[in-house]
Amino acid sequence: MISLYADRFKHILNPDKEITDEITLININRAFLLSIISIIMRIFTIATFVRKSPGSGNESLWRTWIIISHGVFLVFLLILGGLTCKLKSKDKANSLMLIVQYGFAMVILFLSAAISSIDQLVTYSINPYLIACMAVGAIFLIKPLYSILIYLSSYIVFYIGMGIVQSEPAILLSNRVNGLTSVVLGIFFSSMAWRSTIVNLQQKRRIDKQQKELEDKNRSLQYLASTDPLTGLINRRIFDEKISFEISRIKRYGSKSSLLIVDIDNFKDVNDNFGHPVGDALLVEFALMLKELLRETDIVARIGGEEFAILLTGTDGENGRIVAEKIRETTENKIFVIDGNEINITVSIGLAALDSTTDSYAEVYKYADKALYISKAKGKNRVDDSIGQMRTLPI
Repeated sequence: MISLYADRFKHILNPDKEITDEITLININRAFLLSIISIIMRIFTIATFVRKSPGSGNESLWRTWIIISHGVFLVFLLILGGLTCKLKSKDKANSLMLIVQYGFAMVILFLSAAISSIDQLVTYSINPYLIACMAVGAIFLIKPLYSILIYLSSYIVFYIGMGIVQSEPAILLSNRVNGLTSVVLGIFFSSMAWRSTIVNLQQKRRIDKQQKELEDKNRSLQYLASTDPLTGLINRRIFDEKISFEISRIKRYGSKSSLLIVDIDNFKDVNDNFGHPVGDALLVEFALMLKELLRETDIVARIGGEEFAILLTGTDGENGRIVAEKIRETTENKIFVIDGNEINITVSIGLAALDSTTDSYAEVYKYADKALYISKAKGKNRVDDSIGQMRTLPI
């Protein structure tokens, strides 16, 4: 249990690079928006004090140093604002972004500490430093260790500045204590903001990962449900859907297509003579050959052990026979080399045409299957069709 919490704490303090980079991009965008607001406020403040009458003594000195400090603040803001404007369009974090995000926080805290020290010339308030501590903790997402270093460094500036300007011991002590309290609260707010953001981003990463895994599984299941696992061709169910859609399209637009049922002759002999693994490899090679011979618009499926169905879209019966003969001749002349075995096979093909009179896939399949039966009966290694006699063939 302790190790589990320690591991979680470690991942919060030092998250992986992807999360750190995402936080850096968030900080750059926030720094850009803050720079716009702060530049406007600095210009307004400088203009206000320039218009103010010089006064005398400490008030005059205070006015002068306030204008100088806000002027320096404005220069830094203009530089950092320009950098953040350029960097916020980047998709990936880089080393310059790291420098800018931490530099921005340090400029705000250090100059606010200096301004609070200058204010001691006319007031006991340290509001600029208090506000800066809270603002940096709330706006910027900083690693806890870096946050501690940045806040303590600014407190050193605050501590020294107070000692230089504030001469009353009680007020000096009160301001230093209040400043330290602000630093502690700032570190606390910064740490809470860091932890909350890290937890949210890590949870988002887990959800995204689970979502991706789920999508991958769904794609895998969809592939398995629609594909013949051996050859990679679509299976009978999907082929039925595609040819039914094709029949609907033909009825609507009046085009023609052809259905081929291709069966490897004497495939049992291949399994008996060479073994089932060789037979399976042969089916894979044969499927690849069919895909090479056909167009991309044609649809080929494995619908049985050694039986394949081909839909030749936009191809009438006569041209369908030409394609079927090409498949038959290519198969007969091809020598399949499987595990060092040279295997020659032939195929028998039944063909049926689809036209606007075709009512269903079951109907056209019967005619193509009947034609296949006839080609087998006539000695195999043949193409048989039912062009012109689909309604007269005995079923």
